[in-house]
Amino acid sequence: MNQKKLLKIFLVLAVSLTVMCSYMPYSDAHILIIGDSLGDIPTADSEAISIGNLLKSNGYPVVELLGSNATTKNILEGMYGADAIIYAGHGGYETGNYNMDGGVATPPYALVGSNDFIWGVGNKMEEGWSGQLFTAPVKQNIPVIILQACFSTGWVENNQVSNPIPTIYNFARMFNGAGANYYATAYNGAGLDMIKEFLDGAKNFGTINAGSPYGTIYQANTYDNVTIWRNPNGYSAFVGNWLGTFPTAAQCTPYNASAAEAWYDSSRSTNPYQSDLTVSEITAPANGLSGGIIYVSNTISNIVNASSSSFYVNYYLKKNSTSPDIYMGQSFITSIAGLTSQHLNTKLTVPTNVNPGSYYILAYADAEQTDPETNENNNEKLSSTKININGADLVITNISATLKGTRTLIVSNTIKNNGEIAASTYNVHYYIRKKGTTTNKLVGQYIYSGLGANATKQQSLTITLPTGIVASEYYVAAYVNANKTVPETNTNNNYNLGTIKKA
Repeated sequence: MNQKKLLKIFLVLAVSLTVMCSYMPYSDAHILIIGDSLGDIPTADSEAISIGNLLKSNGYPVVELLGSNATTKNILEGMYGADAIIYAGHGGYETGNYNMDGGVATPPYALVGSNDFIWGVGNKMEEGWSGQLFTAPVKQNIPVIILQACFSTGWVENNQVSNPIPTIYNFARMFNGAGANYYATAYNGAGLDMIKEFLDGAKNFGTINAGSPYGTIYQANTYDNVTIWRNPNGYSAFVGNWLGTFPTAAQCTPYNASAAEAWYDSSRSTNPYQSDLTVSEITAPANGLSGGIIYVSNTISNIVNASSSSFYVNYYLKKNSTSPDIYMGQSFITSIAGLTSQHLNTKLTVPTNVNPGSYYILAYADAEQTDPETNENNNEKLSSTKININGADLVITNISATLKGTRTLIVSNTIKNNGEIAASTYNVHYYIRKKGTTTNKLVGQYIYSGLGANATKQQSLTITLPTGIVASEYYVAAYVNANKTVPETNTNNNYNLGTIKKA
């Protein structure tokens, strides 16, 4: 055991730890129970043995590790693909990182094996003091139940540390950072009672917590954007999804000893039980109205062979790939099995304050990052086509002019609003453009009071040309909404060119 580290900590507030005594079997086994690896907490055995016997009598396959058999290697291999983890034992800390008298506690914290420590470093684990960092090899949304381990609830023996919320956060992170639900308690018997309630049909952690005889957990604190829940005296803590549950015996999968051994001997660089969510398809509808309802066809895929936990997909409007996101709504997905996809036809509301125009739609899978993944950088996708958010759409459908004398130009034009929303006051600039060139010369303007949706306006006006202009050498042109005072769905159809005829 690494003598540079210090542990041997347990609560004495009417508590005992849960432990199990046996060898690592090489058969079906996916509820992992880790007991007191140092063998110095005798009160731990009775509750641990009761939990193991209860689970096995209900058909659960169990890996039980206690004493010298609870080596860090056996613990980590037992975690591989576990459907639930119950740890009863010491909580480890580094010498000098706590004064043992209610002071500030500083991470890292550790699980204690019979031969070494499993440290929690951020959302990773580290075996021993100088081992490689890796993600816990656990499935998404599994329960990790920590019984009587110091620091796990913010208590150490008879004292609460002065910074309990960061302490719980840092102890839990090695598990919830891999997608597990973390429940820790200092109460004697709480672990056994919890398992009994699950077996009796309790729906989830929230159901059990609501009727807990040990003190309901209802105090929420946020640390590093993670919600840390505690009961009033701080003897119990929860980090994760309150809808999480304990698996049924039928949901437990066979323990794969060879795969666990292969993972342990590998680089451990990825969690083989983490999903990888992508947006494989998203199609923008052709049109939408500001404040209106649209339906967006999209497909979310899980591209690795590991089921996801629940997550949200968020949807946004974007003018281009680098423009700000304009939020429209979200959909909720309970889970996607490995190497499968789920097609959605998502109902969304276009924001009322969005400017008319053409937009891409962005879909972002696991936008709230509740589902730890092997790759967090491939979760979003832009639609290949744009949606036209309808507003006004002003078009010069016809323009011509008649020249009287040498300088008087009678201009006739027709303006149409192709949009679904009326246009407010707008102006039209009138130009002449010399044939064979692209240069427009402004010769006048007219202000219009507005134009209804799908309405047409015909207008004639007289413009005096500058001296020296030979009208036969020019076109007449008009640009509607030249000052861009009216938001439009399409600003590329506002200009038109016509001929000038002699009267």
